[in-house]
Amino acid sequence: MLQPARSTASRTTTVAICGNPNCGKTTIFNAITGLRQRVGNYPGVTVEKVSGDFRLDRFPDKTFCLLDIPGSYSLAAFSPDEYIAARALFGAIDGEPAPDVIVCVIDATQLERGLYLLFQVMQIGRPVVVALNMIDLALRKGLVIDTKKLSTQLGGVPVVNVIGSRREGIDDLKAAIGEVSAAQHQNDVRFYDRDVEQAIDDIAAGGNDGYCTRAEYVRVLFDVDGPAEKAFLANHDPNLVRTIEAGRARLRDRFGTLSAAETAPLTQRAAAIRGEVVKAGKARKSRSDRIDTIVLHPVVGPVLLLLIMTLMFQSVFSWAEPVMNLVDGMFGWLANLVAGSMDDGPLRSLLTDGIIGGVGSVVIFLPQIVILFLFISLIEDSGYMPRAAFLVDRLFGWCGLSGKSFIPMLSSFACAVPGIMATRTIEDRKLRLITIMVSPLMACSARLPVYAIMIAAFIPHRTYAGILNSQGLVLTSLYLLGIVVAVLVSFTLKKLVFRSDRSSFVMELPSYKVPTPDSVLIRVYNRARSFLVRAGTVIAAITIIVWALSYYPRSSSIVAQYEVAQAAAETSHADELALLEPPLQEALAALEPVRRAEFAAFMSSLTETASDADAARVRAAFDPRSDAEQRAADLALQRHLLSIAHELRLSELEREMAGALLRHSYFARAGKALEPIFVHLGWDWKITMAVLASFPAREVIIATLGTIYNLGGDVDESSGSLVDKMRRATWEDGPRTGERVFSPAVALSVMVFFALCCQCGATVVTIRQEAGGWIYAVATFAYMTTLAFVGAFVTYNLFTWLGY
Repeated sequence: MLQPARSTASRTTTVAICGNPNCGKTTIFNAITGLRQRVGNYPGVTVEKVSGDFRLDRFPDKTFCLLDIPGSYSLAAFSPDEYIAARALFGAIDGEPAPDVIVCVIDATQLERGLYLLFQVMQIGRPVVVALNMIDLALRKGLVIDTKKLSTQLGGVPVVNVIGSRREGIDDLKAAIGEVSAAQHQNDVRFYDRDVEQAIDDIAAGGNDGYCTRAEYVRVLFDVDGPAEKAFLANHDPNLVRTIEAGRARLRDRFGTLSAAETAPLTQRAAAIRGEVVKAGKARKSRSDRIDTIVLHPVVGPVLLLLIMTLMFQSVFSWAEPVMNLVDGMFGWLANLVAGSMDDGPLRSLLTDGIIGGVGSVVIFLPQIVILFLFISLIEDSGYMPRAAFLVDRLFGWCGLSGKSFIPMLSSFACAVPGIMATRTIEDRKLRLITIMVSPLMACSARLPVYAIMIAAFIPHRTYAGILNSQGLVLTSLYLLGIVVAVLVSFTLKKLVFRSDRSSFVMELPSYKVPTPDSVLIRVYNRARSFLVRAGTVIAAITIIVWALSYYPRSSSIVAQYEVAQAAAETSHADELALLEPPLQEALAALEPVRRAEFAAFMSSLTETASDADAARVRAAFDPRSDAEQRAADLALQRHLLSIAHELRLSELEREMAGALLRHSYFARAGKALEPIFVHLGWDWKITMAVLASFPAREVIIATLGTIYNLGGDVDESSGSLVDKMRRATWEDGPRTGERVFSPAVALSVMVFFALCCQCGATVVTIRQEAGGWIYAVATFAYMTTLAFVGAFVTYNLFTWLGY
């Protein structure tokens, strides 16, 4: 019986495309839709929804909307996220159109397995088209499939041979979609034993509201306590649970288990059809089998994996860096352009430091994301990803992770944002959530500047065994700390939060394929666009909030105080020049006319210098030919040195004003208010404030410390002046007034805090995006911040007790 479509009549025909994982479904989807794709999420869940449009010449007034359903081996589901793929096929998602046509992609080399899902899909009651993909690989394996006979065995369901990687058969598939959408015909299908069909009919009779499909009633019957049963009982008479349980009891008596009652008829039918339609030639070792003898070799396999991962992450670091610098420079140029065209004030600061700085802080990750997903797409499309996961699964399995967690966690050493996005390759939701929640513990590149300046300033350089030094050991320990804590947290989450009774790791090893450029580029394009749109908007908003907290309240008295100081510096400089200018002009007038051009060149070179040393070198290089030239050159040097000193004084006043305003900001007040808590970590209010300011991006602490200590925000981890300032910093009040703030124990507590804390707004937003809710982002932020505080507390007190 053909089920009525729940969507309203329109000129748009909704076509859902489904299939087993690794059957080439996404390649076919990309070949049909190209760049005309839209990426989003299904309402209320984490499952990504990708759709795209196409048209057919035969139906010029129609638009076909192709919906990519997540890969699955079955419509059975035990969580709302798993059930979303089935509900999308059922047309049971509120606000989403029901599919008018379903395309079921079957790997021709795995016909039986594909038929199992097809039989479940056919029970939905929609017109179905079978795309028999990778038919070329089947022929190489000696498998000849009679597609006409297969179509007959399936009750007339159209079967189209396709080679998605070469776009062969795509036009035939689109034509078949158009034909079945026009015919709107689908036979009533029943695959199960009479008792099973009766149990389904009993449930259907009780819940006959004209909308549920037979496939949904099947799921209600077989998925005990699953989302299908809960949704059914929530919308129908709760007493129907007796009908459901009665049917299950009869089937258990007859078949032993419910699973046997469902799977046996389908697998037997699939095997029978395969026997009818497939002619197997002489078995021979396939190309994939030959490649696997090397790739999965116990010794060669791991070495090859290590080389590929090294290439990938070296590329993420080295290839991305020039483009990241370009992006950083572009936003810096834009900020300077805006700053130069506006008067000083809150609007200019908002545009330059808040909006442009905030957007730039997100866009700068884009090169790393593009390169990482380029590699991941190549690895996935080639069929190597399951092999890589297989090779490392034993290392990860005991603590709640699997082989598929390997690439996301390794990616997080470069940056947690692309690492978390890489968890999309993990089908198991619980495993994916564990991986997402521990990936930020990997020591990303943004932590390195903090480690570098703290180690250089406060960890003494001592050599052990002739080759090891204390500073290198501290850095190694910080990287290992993140890994060890990630393993412990994964184990805890597996035991307490994400417990699962199902098999931890079942993975298919598909045939190797040559990735198609279109499919790879479309996937990279969608990931990059998704990151920019979703993460960019939220993180930019967070950055603006942080800017406001560090900018306000703008003290007019502080600004006025420094304006007076700047005016006094200008007056003093003008007076100095007024005294020097007459004798300089007199000396210039005394120059011989033939020497004036050469002297003008000397003056030009002199004015281009920006330091006393450079100016002195230019003066030393000039050879005066007379006493008048000597005097003029010395006076010109003296005047230029006064100008350099004046510019330095103005810059110093600006830094002092910026530091004074920052120390007066809401952030500073928060730092002072929280000092009684963080003093147990050895921190004064300045360190506390810098750490608070670095929560959106941990590397901000260096610039914040520079501003607090009146060095400006342009300092970096190599700044000797910042190191000197920190070494000389003392407690300003309280019982420790006058004592040095920083010590090795304090530096270690700061580094441990940064090693364990989730100080990255982009990471938090990406967790929310990829996990499907703020609860996971907040939970990750909360547990990491708690671990960071406890770790820093223990570290500070331990090393203080040890005398550091």
